Amino acid sequence: MSDEPRHGRAAAAEAKETARIEAFSDGVFAIAITLLILELKIPRDVPDGQLLAALLHEWPAALSFVVSFLTIGIMWVNHHRLFTLIRRSDDGLLLFNGLLLFGITFVPFPTAVLSEYLRSSDARLAATFYSLTGVVIAVFFNLLWRYAAKGHRLLGDGISRAAAEDLTRQYRFGPLFYVVAVGVSQLNAIAGVGVNLALALFFAFPPTMMRKK
Repeated sequence: MSDEPRHGRAAAAEAKETARIEAFSDGVFAIAITLLILELKIPRDVPDGQLLAALLHEWPAALSFVVSFLTIGIMWVNHHRLFTLIRRSDDGLLLFNGLLLFGITFVPFPTAVLSEYLRSSDARLAATFYSLTGVVIAVFFNLLWRYAAKGHRLLGDGISRAAAEDLTRQYRFGPLFYVVAVGVSQLNAIAGVGVNLALALFFAFPPTMMRKK
């Protein structure tokens, strides 16, 4: 008797085991990323011919929206990458995934703070608060991945050690990078936001690109 049907059933069972986690997580990501648009306000009582100036005046809200949209979107991409490797679940995984989703749902709040105060004397504090949120989420990502990957505990049977190490390597310095963003934010708010954007783009790249040749 061929082992192919048996392997097919095993793969299907693995996929089903994490399906509810992924579906719930996708919903949380979708809601969090949708809430960001609420910070973009329609200019009211604008004199004739001044609409463009009024729209340009809203640049802090637009910048905050773009950076957070890309950040959450790329976090969703990374969450998907994790669960292409994680094929089993237990209570610990549910806990760490819940912590990560807690961080994701919080993102619209520091985004709103950044949007409101980026032009004020508290701009650096707002950017620092935003960057600290990134530190916490990066820690939660690491906790989730390291818990699942330790000893290949919750990874799929066909997942290679190299694939797991690629992801570990990319995530290793994530919290430190966001700590750098915190430091830069304390010096210059716009530069701090720029570092957050750069980090989002960095984590958009597949982890295999970091593999040592």
